[in-house]
Amino acid sequence: DAVERTPSRGISLSGFLCEWALMTSLDPAKSLANLIYLGHNCDATSAIHITRRRSVDRKKQQTERNVFQCFVFGPKNSGKSAMLASFLGRRFSENHTPPEQYASNVVKNGSKKTLILREIPEDGVKKLLSDKESLAACDVSVFVYDSSDSDSFHRAIELLSNVARLGEETVYGMPCLLIAAKYDLNSKPVNIKDAAEEICLDMNVDAPVPMSAKEGNPDDVFLKIVEAAEHPHRSIPETQAGRDGKRNRRRVYNGLLSISVGAAAAFIGLAAYRVYYASRKNSN
Repeated sequence: DAVERTPSRGISLSGFLCEWALMTSLDPAKSLANLIYLGHNCDATSAIHITRRRSVDRKKQQTERNVFQCFVFGPKNSGKSAMLASFLGRRFSENHTPPEQYASNVVKNGSKKTLILREIPEDGVKKLLSDKESLAACDVSVFVYDSSDSDSFHRAIELLSNVARLGEETVYGMPCLLIAAKYDLNSKPVNIKDAAEEICLDMNVDAPVPMSAKEGNPDDVFLKIVEAAEHPHRSIPETQAGRDGKRNRRRVYNGLLSISVGAAAAFIGLAAYRVYYASRKNSN
C-alpha cells in the first residue's frame, strides 16, 4: 500500500524502486539481505550509497541525497491520510486508516527524487518526540491543518513548536512547511490566514502551502516539500527559547573572547616590559 499501483493492481518498475527505497531507509540490513537472495554476487554494501550527515548538509547549504524522508504531522481529521493517498494517485478512503502509514513515490523537479512520506498520528507524537534521536532520519517535516478549522490550525502550530524545540535541543533541526489542507472548502476564517502569516514570520518559515486532495494530485505541494529538503539550511523554525539560547551562547562567546584578548594583551605587555628591563640592565 505504500507505492503507486498499476491499473491491474500490480507494481510498476518505478513503484518497485520506490518500495525498495522505503525498505532501505527503514531497514538497510534487510535490503542487503534481499540483494543477496536475488543473486547480487559482488560486495552488497557497494549497492548502498551512504550520504553525509544532515548537520553537514546544513552547514554546506546543499545536499547530495536523492531519497528524502518527510514526517507528516497534524491533528486528527486535518487531511494527513488524504495527502498520502493523493501522493499515490488514489482516492482517500476513511475505511482504511492504519495507525501509521507510508507513501513513497518519485517527484520530478528537473531531476528525479524519491520522496517518502511518513504519517505521524497525533496521539503518537509525544512518544515519538520522547526519543532524542527520533528526528535523525527526517529530512523535512510538514504540518497539515484543516484550513477551515481554527482549532486544527492552532494544534498544528503546537506540533510545529514541539518539533522545533526538539530540533533546537538536538542537532536534528530540519526545514518545516505548513500545509493548509481542504482548501476547496468555502469556509476559510480570515483570522487563520492572519495568524498563519504572523506565526510564519515569527518562526522564520515559509507561508502555508494550500492543498486540496479532492481536486486531484497536488503536485505543487510535493515539489515544494522536495525543494525544502534540497535546501536544508532554510525554513528551519525558531522558537523564542531557541533565540534566547543563541543570544546567551553569543554573550558567553563574546565574554570569553574579551577575556582571551585581555589576557593576550597582558601577556604581550609583560613580555615587552621584560625585554625593556633586560635591555636597560645590560646598558648599565
